[in-house]
Amino acid sequence: MSRRSPPQSQSVRLKPADPFDLIRWLAQSQSDPRKAIAELVQNSIDAKARRVRIERRRVRKSPALVIRDDGEGVLPELPREDALRAIATNIGCSRKRSLTPLERHAQVVAGKYGIGLLGFWSVGSMMDIRSRVAGPEVFVLRLRKDEERAEIFRDPMAMDEEPTFTEVVITGVHDSAGRVLAPKRLVEYLGAELRGTLLASGVDVTILDGLAKGTAPRHFSVVPRRYTGEPLNVPSTVAVPGHSPARIELYFARGAEAPMVELACVGTLVADDLQTLPFLGLGESPWVGRGLSGLIDFPDFVVPPGTRRGVVPDAAAEAFATAMRGLAPAVSAELDRMDRERGTATTRQVMTDLRRAFRGLRARLPQYELPPVQGEEEGAELDAAGTSGVLPSGLVPGDAPGENEEGDDDDAIQDESDGSGEPESLDLFPPGPLASVTIRPSEIQIQIGRERRVTAVASDATGRRLPERTATKTASQTIDDEAVACSQDQLGDVTFEWSVGSPLLSIVGGDRRPAVIASTAARAGARDTLCVTARQGAKVATATANVTVAATDDLDLGARLGIPEPELIDAPGSAWRSRFDGQRWQVNAGHEDFLALAGEPRGRTRYLLTLLAKEIIQRTHGGPGADTALEGLVDILAHAERNLRGE
Repeated sequence: MSRRSPPQSQSVRLKPADPFDLIRWLAQSQSDPRKAIAELVQNSIDAKARRVRIERRRVRKSPALVIRDDGEGVLPELPREDALRAIATNIGCSRKRSLTPLERHAQVVAGKYGIGLLGFWSVGSMMDIRSRVAGPEVFVLRLRKDEERAEIFRDPMAMDEEPTFTEVVITGVHDSAGRVLAPKRLVEYLGAELRGTLLASGVDVTILDGLAKGTAPRHFSVVPRRYTGEPLNVPSTVAVPGHSPARIELYFARGAEAPMVELACVGTLVADDLQTLPFLGLGESPWVGRGLSGLIDFPDFVVPPGTRRGVVPDAAAEAFATAMRGLAPAVSAELDRMDRERGTATTRQVMTDLRRAFRGLRARLPQYELPPVQGEEEGAELDAAGTSGVLPSGLVPGDAPGENEEGDDDDAIQDESDGSGEPESLDLFPPGPLASVTIRPSEIQIQIGRERRVTAVASDATGRRLPERTATKTASQTIDDEAVACSQDQLGDVTFEWSVGSPLLSIVGGDRRPAVIASTAARAGARDTLCVTARQGAKVATATANVTVAATDDLDLGARLGIPEPELIDAPGSAWRSRFDGQRWQVNAGHEDFLALAGEPRGRTRYLLTLLAKEIIQRTHGGPGADTALEGLVDILAHAERNLRGE
């Protein structure tokens, strides 16, 4: 019986049945028009461009997208016609493929597959690549969607001044693509997608919207996206044995709705969330569930060439995952440290700083109403520090212990402030005659046996405050049988007369900032009206304010006034920074400004001071639009603080 010989193996070379079918599938694998534009911008950056301009306009009455750069050009060592023919006939082959990961990282070169141009299929129906390198002639490579043949020709109408440039013009932009490529959306996408590349290269990327109508913005700048939160003190680079090091940029985004750690390859985003790549085995703490966000860039990732998203699970990816597992203990320790420091905004030192900063406020600026605070011990401490808004009957602010520690005598106070909280303005013409007067605050709350300072502000017809002049004090006070208390103080040529309608209320102190006192016989809940009449020659103006008497132990109406302790509330994504909820001063610990400043004691204290000042002004002078204006002020101050800290 003869033995059969084993079959002989044969080698077969793989090749596509139809090369253009393969090109078609590669082109159709890119479904995101934004990613296609990002690929073209990346090509410009790879060509060492310093300036890239993206423009929306009409070409031959059709919506078009133009990307122009001042880089070294397409294959600059070849004549233009040969260079364009080379990229058209070598789909899937790129000269960048020969670069090592370290070289690609050092040169900020991301592409290596030679198929980025095919992404235009997801944007429009035709693409022209216009190229000139150190010469007068401009050649054009024209590709049409789903067509096998391309055209190369000389542009006879070239009027460009730059000796070297590359311009990509995509015409016949699809309606669906046009919507997602709106300038504002594209700016945000490119700022995140190319963040690392933009930071490393310093390239200037701008968008010009030639299709904008009316007063709509036309110019936009693409800036690298900023991560919110407090940066972690971990190594900026981590060694990956046998491969290029990974660059680490991590933040503690406390309270963020969905904090994510992104992955990039040579500055280009390849994964929006570490959890989307389960084969890496990094889907547990501290990478998830601890408020961690930021970016990890590993240049040795192999990225699927079609979508340029995700990571190929290979030896490099496994080495990267091993290195990240080695980094995890350091990340956990840093997060634990930040958790321990979470309550530092309410430590005794912070409260001491806040109270010291507002010491003497009641004496110097009595028109501002401090918020209520609970606790007798705390209130007593505030009284001693001169920050409490309630004083024993018969004491005028300024006489209380500690209130004049820094020399805030009456003359100094009047020289520095008019009591309105508004800055002096320099006008070409002085304010006109008296037209109106207001009482600040307009709603007055006084505990039984306590007093409250008020301020009269006189203004002209245009709303400008009448200037304060040297006062000749002739104050007097009378209480008649109808229990009307009146006091008068002449301020320059303006006279103020005050009155109340109840014998249980009285006015002391005179001038334009008297104190209203509630007698110990007053009844809690009683209401009255405080009146002021301002006179300037024949001009007369009047104003009223509501007065409410509150029980000494009434926490809702009669709580002691002073500096409250902030209560931290995690409300990420909410615009509010601070607010009062009954007796509580709540601070949004999830707001990006708090997160950015919470790690630095001085910056944190200044931020809390700004928020509390905002609340005091809102409480005293709140009205329609005031909150928006005050939030805008905090916006600017917080931005300046972050810049000074180098954020």
